[in-house]
Amino acid sequence: MKKKLSFLLVYIITAMMVINSSITAFADETYDNVDLISNYGVVIDYETGQVLGGKNIDAKVYPASTTKIWTAYLVVKNTKNLDEPIEITEPPGVDGSCMYLEVGEIFTVRELLQGLLIHSSNDAAVVLAKYVSGSIEEFANLMNEEAKKAGALNTHFNNPHGLPDENHYTTPYDMAMLARKAMSDKTIREIVNMKSISFKEKNTPNSKVHFSRYFTNTNLFLTSNDNMTYKGQSVPIKYDIVDGIKTGYTDDAGRCLLSSAVKNNMRVIAAVFKSNGTNVYVDSRTLLDYGLENYTSKTIINKEDYMKTKRVLLTKEKEFIYKPKSSYKLIMKNGEYSESDYSYKEKLDYDLPIYEGDKVGTLEVYNGRKLEKTIDLVSTSELHSTFAFFTESNFFKVLFKIILFLILAFILFIVYVIVRKKYKRKMKRLAKKNKKRNSQRKKK
Repeated sequence: MKKKLSFLLVYIITAMMVINSSITAFADETYDNVDLISNYGVVIDYETGQVLGGKNIDAKVYPASTTKIWTAYLVVKNTKNLDEPIEITEPPGVDGSCMYLEVGEIFTVRELLQGLLIHSSNDAAVVLAKYVSGSIEEFANLMNEEAKKAGALNTHFNNPHGLPDENHYTTPYDMAMLARKAMSDKTIREIVNMKSISFKEKNTPNSKVHFSRYFTNTNLFLTSNDNMTYKGQSVPIKYDIVDGIKTGYTDDAGRCLLSSAVKNNMRVIAAVFKSNGTNVYVDSRTLLDYGLENYTSKTIINKEDYMKTKRVLLTKEKEFIYKPKSSYKLIMKNGEYSESDYSYKEKLDYDLPIYEGDKVGTLEVYNGRKLEKTIDLVSTSELHSTFAFFTESNFFKVLFKIILFLILAFILFIVYVIVRKKYKRKMKRLAKKNKKRNSQRKKK
């Protein structure tokens, strides 16, 4: 019995060692380990989302105010007019970094977004969350739903600002992916790259500012005049290739920073968590430089160069112009060579009318015989039928539906009449048979 138990114990330990080594090997193959001061960081390629390097990229961390980049993205996504005014009708009721919004003041959505991302204003986060979803709880639900769609599977948000909460957490990888999603929006890219913002005192029907405010961007990569020690040398913290994104800090989360940098037509995004002092900038630059210096971007399909036309008969414009919705790039480590034989196949599929931005088909990208990527084709122009007066008019559309309904009703009526006649004939035949049977029985 003891021998059996010993054998079983050895077997379990051996199995666990094999599994553990397999996991470690998989992790090592997934991304390059980068030597950082902090224990948590990652750098990804913006175009593809590919992880280029990092350290404990799937570890649970607190995001602090880096949360606000996701808040901002969802506000922009769910707001039709960013210049719509919002009146402060109640105290936001939140501490920490704030614009100190007062009841009665009126700011536009865009201005509150600037306060949110440049000054890291918690009160702006509360006002914007309620503006979009009606409550903090509902907005947090929206944050979580959209985060899962964006691939952040190990993230949970409980508020729009990132103040301490045990159930408000993420991972370096997840937060980098959310930052990548946010940076796909032009408005957010513009705001996070601003050095400062000011709001002057004013009193108009659509804009009320009780006192003037001036804020400098909290991201020292954009604004600092100080130096830090990087790779044994004193270098400026300010880094000219950086164009955003968002800082964060709480006692539990430590110093956090999401960064975006562009060099040689390649953008990378870095995320560092649980750091301290200027080390968060040292680690962020380490990651940014690692990605940009060790990897190369190779364009397979450039959406700006790929522009085609399609002639369509019986249309006013005669043809429409279309292109891929996005480019397709490969990220390769320097010195690596990848054999490739790329080709593509268009599959157009559309209905009139076509408007700018409408999907009109797909572009399949093949490497040899392998389908490697499918990209939506979108129209860059409009196309209307020659008979648009009839086919695109709401009146004629309704009229057509009514006529179609009447025709269908008529067909159903005819079918009903035919079926009813057959049924009556059948019943008459049955009645005759029954009558004949009854008469025969009486004779007997």
